[in-house]
Amino acid sequence: MESYLHFVAPCLTFLWGLICLRIYTMISADNAGQRRLIAIGGAIGAALIYILASNVVGLIQAPSSESPVDQGDRVKIQLKG
Repeated sequence: MESYLHFVAPCLTFLWGLICLRIYTMISADNAGQRRLIAIGGAIGAALIYILASNVVGLIQAPSSESPVDQGDRVKIQLKG
């Protein structure tokens, strides 16, 4: 599973860029303001997706910090009732 995790953030960013590019090309050239907003929003969105995906992948790959509990030190007490 961990062999492909380093590709996740760039692939998601690339797919987001393709979606934004498709929307950008659908908007008429007469609407320069809308095209600029889509371009700026797409760039900011791509940066946020890359950062978020990189952090999530880092959390997935991080080893757990819990130390195993030694079961030999515990005493189990049962009351007769």
